[in-house]
Amino acid sequence: MLKLTIAGLAGLCLAACASQPIDRDAQHLHAERSCRVRAAVSPAYALDSTGIGLRNVAFGRCMREADSVRGR
Repeated sequence: MLKLTIAGLAGLCLAACASQPIDRDAQHLHAERSCRVRAAVSPAYALDSTGIGLRNVAFGRCMREADSVRGR
């Protein structure tokens, strides 16, 4: 009985892995949402000539990383 249960669970796991991949648009929206949260939590500001940066660059950096990972 235990072997049958384990075989059934293994079959369900394999079936879940064989499902459709995430749509590219949905993947982009997910990465964008994640990057917005990251940018809000740990902001990184670009310094200008006055030494004070007002533009948050964490979102752009995160999106570039997400695009490079997705392109692999």
